[in-house]
Amino acid sequence: MNSLWAATPILTALVLMACRISAPYAAIAALSCGLAVTVLMFPTPIDQVVAAEFAMVDVMVEVTLILFGGLLLNRLLTTAGSQARLGDALISRVRRPERALLLIVLGVVPFAESVTGFGVGAIVGIPLLLQIGLPPLRAAVCGLLGLVIVPWGSLAPGTLVAARLAGIDFQRLGLASAELSGIVFVVMGAAALGFGLGRSALQRSWLDLLIMAGALWFGVWSVNYIIGTPLAGVLGSLFAIAILLLWAGRRVDVPKDKECTLVSDMAPYGVLVSGLLATRALGALDLIGSIERIASSPATWLLITCAMSPLLLRLGYPRASQLIIPVLHQWKSVALTTVVFLMLGVLLVTSGMSDALATGASWLGPAYPLMASWLGALGGFLTGSNIGASAMFVSIQAQIASAIGYPVMSMVALQNVGASLAIMAAIPKVMMAAQVAHTTAVESKNSHVEKRRPSESAILGRILLADAVALTGLSLIAILLG
Repeated sequence: MNSLWAATPILTALVLMACRISAPYAAIAALSCGLAVTVLMFPTPIDQVVAAEFAMVDVMVEVTLILFGGLLLNRLLTTAGSQARLGDALISRVRRPERALLLIVLGVVPFAESVTGFGVGAIVGIPLLLQIGLPPLRAAVCGLLGLVIVPWGSLAPGTLVAARLAGIDFQRLGLASAELSGIVFVVMGAAALGFGLGRSALQRSWLDLLIMAGALWFGVWSVNYIIGTPLAGVLGSLFAIAILLLWAGRRVDVPKDKECTLVSDMAPYGVLVSGLLATRALGALDLIGSIERIASSPATWLLITCAMSPLLLRLGYPRASQLIIPVLHQWKSVALTTVVFLMLGVLLVTSGMSDALATGASWLGPAYPLMASWLGALGGFLTGSNIGASAMFVSIQAQIASAIGYPVMSMVALQNVGASLAIMAAIPKVMMAAQVAHTTAVESKNSHVEKRRPSESAILGRILLADAVALTGLSLIAILLG
C-alpha cells in the first residue's frame, strides 16, 4: 500500500499532462500532492525536508542557467543564420535526408550532449532537423531521441555519482553501461527514422542505421576501455560522425563547390567545447582549486559562449541584446518546471517514498532485474537528471542486487542506462524541445516549415513509446546478465 501512495505524485503529473494541463501547473500539482502524501503517510521532520531542498539549490541554479544559456545560444545561432548554413552543409555532404537525420540524432546531438549535458544536445539538434525539412513536432521528437548518450553527458558526472554510491569502479560501470547501450542506440535511431521520415525511410535506411548505431556503440565502448569514461561520449560520437560521413562519401559524389568550412558558424561550438575540456583538464590536475566547479560548469561556458557569439558570428551586440527579453520569456516557464520537479525528486528521497517504491518492486525476487531499468527510468523521468536518478535509487538497487544474488555492476548499469533513457521524456525536456522547435520554425525563412507550436503531450507520447521499446529490450538483456 505504501508503494501505491508513493506513486501518487508521479501519477498526478502524468494524468495532468495527458489532460493537456501545462507543464508548470502539472509540476506544482505533483509537488503539492507529494507534500500531502508526506504529511499523511510518510511523516518527515520539516527541517529535514527543508535542509535537503536547500542542499540542492546550487544544482537547481546551475541547471536553470544551463537552460537559459542553451536557449540564448540557439537564438543567436538561428538569428545569425548559422543553423541554416550548418543544415545545408549536412544535406550537401550526405545528400539523403535519412542519413542527415541519423547524422544529427546519433552524432551531432550526442556530441553536444556529451560536452554540455542537461539536454543542450537537443537544443543544438532541433534547429538542424528543422533545416532538413522536418516539421516542429517531428523535429522536437527526434531531437529528444538523440539524448542517447546521457550516461556520458557533461563528461559523465551522473555515472560517476552512481559508481560512488554503489561502491563500484567508475570505468567498469562506464563499460557496462556502454555494453547495454547498443540496443538503445538502435531503437532510438529506428524511432527517429520512423517518427521523423516515416516507415518507408526505416526500410530504406536500415543499413545506414546499423552502421551509425554500431559506430556510436563501438566508439563509446572503445574510448571507455582505452582512455576512460569522461571522454567516451565526446570522442565516441565524433567517431560515429566520421564513420557515417565516410560511408556517405563512398556512396555519394558530393560536388566540391558545396564543400565549405563554415568556420565562423562553428566557432561558438569551438569555444564551448574547448573551454569545457580545458577547464576539466585543469581541474583534474588540481590547477584551479576551489573554483573548479564553477570554472568547468556547462552553465559558465554556455554563458561565455553566448557573450562571445555576437562577435564570432558578426551579429553585433546591439542586435544580440534585443534577443535576451524573448529568451527570458520562453526560459521562465521551462526553468520553473525544472526546479519544481527537482524539488519533487528531493522530497521523494527525503520522505522515504523512493524507498517505498523500490521495496515494492523488490517483492518480485529473482524476477526483479526485469524491473531494474524501469525503476531507474522512473527516477530519470522525475528528476530530468542522471545525477538525481542515481541519488534516488542507486543505493537501493545495489542493496536489492546483493539480496537476490544478482551482479551489482549489472544492476547499477541497468539503473544508469534506464534512467538516462527516461530523461529524454522528462517534462522539462519535452517542454524545452517544444519551445525550441516552435521558436526556430517561426524565425525560419523556409516557407515549407510548419509554424504551429507542437503539442507537448504529442511529443511525450512518442518519446514514451520509444522508451518502452528500449526498456523492454534492457529487461530481456537483464535476464541474460543474471
